[in-house]
Amino acid sequence: MPPDAHSAAPHGDRGRGARSRRGSTGDRAAVASGTFGADAPDAAARAAAAARRARAAGGRALKSRRRRHQAPGGLEHFGRPNPRPGATSATRLGWIDAARGLAIVTVVLLHVSIGHYYGLPQAEDWVVARWDRLNQVISVVRMPLLFVVSGMLASGKIRRGFTNGNAILSAVTSYYLYLVWLGVYGLLFIASGPVVVPFQPARIEDYVIQIVEPRTPLWFVFGLAAYTLVFTALRRVPPGIVLAGSAAVSIWAGMTWTVESPLWTRILLYVVYFVVGVHAKPVIVKYARSWWVLLVSGVLTVAFFQALGLMTIMTPAPLSFGDSVVSLLLQLAASILGVTASAQLCRWAPWQTVGSWIGRRTLGIYVMHVPVIVAWHFAVELGPLSIVKTLTAGSLWFDLLYPVLLTAIVVVACVGIETMLGKMRLGHLFRLPSRFRRRLYRG
Repeated sequence: MPPDAHSAAPHGDRGRGARSRRGSTGDRAAVASGTFGADAPDAAARAAAAARRARAAGGRALKSRRRRHQAPGGLEHFGRPNPRPGATSATRLGWIDAARGLAIVTVVLLHVSIGHYYGLPQAEDWVVARWDRLNQVISVVRMPLLFVVSGMLASGKIRRGFTNGNAILSAVTSYYLYLVWLGVYGLLFIASGPVVVPFQPARIEDYVIQIVEPRTPLWFVFGLAAYTLVFTALRRVPPGIVLAGSAAVSIWAGMTWTVESPLWTRILLYVVYFVVGVHAKPVIVKYARSWWVLLVSGVLTVAFFQALGLMTIMTPAPLSFGDSVVSLLLQLAASILGVTASAQLCRWAPWQTVGSWIGRRTLGIYVMHVPVIVAWHFAVELGPLSIVKTLTAGSLWFDLLYPVLLTAIVVVACVGIETMLGKMRLGHLFRLPSRFRRRLYRG
């Protein structure tokens, strides 16, 4: 016998053995199914198909269980920007984050000015006056832009409703953050001692009432919670009616309150811009990079600004009906200008990188920037950073650029502190605890 024959035989036997084992398995399946003989092959095929279906069902159940267990992990950053640039959704547009970053920087600049810089006796009066005028001009775009972008980002949750989306989770998260940081502000007021801090309550009752009536810059976070609930409930109402109704509320607010009114009134004043972001998102995204939209919105902004005048915009008296309408149109045009300008500037990679980096961290910057400004003010007034006074008095360039420099310092400090607190297991200062997120999360 040739040598190959001996080597081939075992393989052949193994092949026959394997076929025999398969056959015996099929026979056992046939016996188990109560059939044998001529119907055995069909019964075996049916049994094998049933086994495959059972395995597939088991696999689906296992995947479902895995998804349920893994879902809370995906909530670590729900309701707040994802801090990892690489983790941004493929459908998320960088210029939206950059526009939000631009808006939050202007908010920080305002509070740096009124909470610290304007109070420095070493600052030149004419420089302070110029910065005050610049902040007043920026006011026509600052909060409208922030609310338009916030509405765009909330649009999906609102449209999906309470049961199919995460509108409730988003609203609860915003209100939770409002309460947490209202408590931080309260501690700040107590610790301030003789140094007066911005938005300091005169009585304990003035502080407690803020649980339902915001009187600090945290009104924005409170407003997001309220807007999300209200407009999710109104999601089936035709968008035209919702837009008209919100515009009427904004116009009425302009005729009722002024720039010196309690901060909670801003929730009614700016409601229309959030609604525009929610319902006009497809149109905004489509035309955001259009040069003619940029040009038209810029021309309209200048025209409405000239028609209204800065004195009317900043008047301590309520606006007339006509001025309130023009004010709404001005701020709407300015917000569209801010969106389109951000989209165009994001063609330049460095702008998009920096703007998106800030925009994804807006929430932490917003809730924390006032305490950081107050801490800086303490350090300047009480000694550790008293060199700021010397530099402000001795250098015109430092005096001119100091608000911009401090704005950058505050933004970076807020991001750094949030990161540090997260590593210290204090991340719940910036997001709802996991057990509540699990209960509210809808996938």
